[in-house]
Amino acid sequence: MNSRPPFPSSPPSQPSPYRYLGRGGGERPVRLQIIIALVAGLILVAVPLYLWRRPKPEPIPSADAAMADAGAYAADAGALADAGPELPAGVTLSPFTTIKCENPGPGTTPPERCDHVTFFEDALSRAIRDNVPCAPTSKETTTVSFVLEMDFRRKRTNLYAGKSTTKAIRGKTKELIRCVRRAMPTPDWGTIPHQYVKYRINVMATYPPTESF
Repeated sequence: MNSRPPFPSSPPSQPSPYRYLGRGGGERPVRLQIIIALVAGLILVAVPLYLWRRPKPEPIPSADAAMADAGAYAADAGALADAGPELPAGVTLSPFTTIKCENPGPGTTPPERCDHVTFFEDALSRAIRDNVPCAPTSKETTTVSFVLEMDFRRKRTNLYAGKSTTKAIRGKTKELIRCVRRAMPTPDWGTIPHQYVKYRINVMATYPPTESF
């Protein structure tokens, strides 16, 4: 039986073919490290730039801001009330007072922290001035306390004469309230700035004696 000749061995002068398998293997980790370093550098530069140049969010109005606005409005209303002789027919209006404001749920808000809904305050003051002839006649100076309730959820208002109305004319204010209510504009509830769902506000209108009484 003839035996198969053994495989010829590689000459010593030639390197083993298995040595070429690892050629270039050391270059790949170096390139990977360079890429990682470049990405990390970009992140370190980009993140601070974004944080520095990103737009800052607008601050949410706080209750203190609402109080400041309310104080400024009250000062304007007070100045208007001081100019009583210049108002139509000598009628004077007090600054508006917020009796109550509330949102659904537990807890109450102190009246002094309620915001002023200027749409309704301006509308009510104009309606009162435009309807002076509807006021009850009297030989003495009289005061009518106008109380306005607003409900933004049900989108309705309620106007009536408060208890601070001069006692002698309490039963004679229905026509005046009717005139003032009709003169109030129809509110666009969705565009009126407000912080609460329900409000109750008050303004005092003082009427001079009627000359023809």
